[in-house]
Amino acid sequence: MNRLKRLTQELKRRRVYRVAIVYLVAGLVVVEAANNLLPALNLPNWTITLVVALAILGFPITVALAWAFETTPESARRTERATAEPDVAPTSVRPVVPEGVERRSIAVLPFANMSDDPEAEYFSDGMTEEIINALTQLEGLRVAARTSSFAFKGKTPDIADVGAKLKVATVLEGSVRKAGDRLRITAQLVNVADGYHLWSERYDRELEDVFAIQDDIARAIADRLQVTLAGGAGERLVEPPTESVEAYDLYLKGRFFVNRQVEVKGEGPRKGIDYFQQALALDPGYALAHAGIADAYSFLANTGILPPKQALPKAKEAAQRALKLDDTLAETHCALGWMYMFFDYDWAGAESHFRRALELAPSSVEAHLRYSDYLLWVRGRFDEAVAEARRGVELEPTSVVANTWLGRHLCRVGRYEEAITQLRKAIELDPSHWHAYHNLAEAYRLKSMYPEAIAAVQAAIDLAGPHTWNLGDLALAYAASGKTADAEAIYDELLARSRREYVQSSWLGLLSAALGRIDDAFEWLDRAYDERDGILVCAKYFRGSDPLRDDPRFDALLKRMEFEE
Repeated sequence: MNRLKRLTQELKRRRVYRVAIVYLVAGLVVVEAANNLLPALNLPNWTITLVVALAILGFPITVALAWAFETTPESARRTERATAEPDVAPTSVRPVVPEGVERRSIAVLPFANMSDDPEAEYFSDGMTEEIINALTQLEGLRVAARTSSFAFKGKTPDIADVGAKLKVATVLEGSVRKAGDRLRITAQLVNVADGYHLWSERYDRELEDVFAIQDDIARAIADRLQVTLAGGAGERLVEPPTESVEAYDLYLKGRFFVNRQVEVKGEGPRKGIDYFQQALALDPGYALAHAGIADAYSFLANTGILPPKQALPKAKEAAQRALKLDDTLAETHCALGWMYMFFDYDWAGAESHFRRALELAPSSVEAHLRYSDYLLWVRGRFDEAVAEARRGVELEPTSVVANTWLGRHLCRVGRYEEAITQLRKAIELDPSHWHAYHNLAEAYRLKSMYPEAIAAVQAAIDLAGPHTWNLGDLALAYAASGKTADAEAIYDELLARSRREYVQSSWLGLLSAALGRIDDAFEWLDRAYDERDGILVCAKYFRGSDPLRDDPRFDALLKRMEFEE
């Protein structure tokens, strides 16, 4: 039984207990009164027996009605059809707050998909994200970030456990049922300390009302938690990003696939791009859809799924279009900063966009993490880079991405033991996150723990298959541990693969360097420069470049990339 069902059942039980107690007390009073009054009225003795019998027969009927119906000031109504009425606490009641937790704090758990079609999960996820975005506009309310909340997706955690892990006083959970253009959305605000509802509501609306529902939920929470509406009571918290509800629906599908960050048979960012493009066919001015395309192509380029010269121009065009339509989207500035950094080698332009993203969204984990990469690889400001990555973990303590990013940075500034501890923590948060194993393998290798490094790579391969990064890690571990023949075999495999599909030249360059083939290494790195292979940006401070540093060709490469001396 999921959380929503458990909470609903608990509320029903409490109501039935109250009604049963009231009925028993009232029944005793009626029977006692009948016993005293009826003889005085000279009524036959069987009338007392009738009163008692009716009282007994009425008890199960009353209990059954209490289970099926709830009473309101207006009337009785079926519990499952209840809409728009507070469930437990009036506005004046404040949630009990655990020690050390802000009273005005909330986590929005992923809304459950109650639709008949399992593929409608994209819509329930999208609804969750939009409500999170709306709540972040409430002045004085601390909102757990998306990644932290979605760490509980598909699970049935205890509300108290959620509150403890995310350090929030309240939790919003709900469900979405989508059938054609009809929506049924339930939302329940729960107090972490005692598990009681502060508010609940159900909406039966048309799809075209989705933005109004999001706004209503955010306003109801503002009322319950007594926080200030930014811009005043009359201003909407949720501004429709498009006039086309169909385009919005397609955008949610696109974002669902891009958020997977995995590409299997096109079921990932490439499928997301297709949905974004369908949304733009309906509304060419939909800025978020353009930003979504930029993110998707950027991911495909940086992970080596598509050649950068094929993917990054499309990413940049989409990001610039999004910027022209709406220059207040932090997502767009993050995407542009990423592209200026990895594609144009425009370091000043990259920093400008990252800083702008942080100005627009100081709590954006993505902005802090991307800026930390810039500080590490471009500027070599290691302490600041680690601090930015750590800020990402502080903002989203249960985010496997943020924890992995911090572990990676600790590794690359030489703090290997801390890195291993941090990356193990990331894996505990999500044992299926192959990228954490990929970085753990590097930390083990640089600490000369070669069996552990090889085991970590094998775990990554089991999860994500023979991705170039995983095979490259394995070859580097073999080469460092003296298993040169095994490293050579992987190099040959990647070389053969590069003849039939795109393989990042930087990896072939790094493996050549590890195997002592210095001339081959520089040939591959020159090709990586021409391809705008994103990994090349890391070359200046990457330990894999150590065999090349004393060669003048390495300095020449950095100069071509316009790195500062």
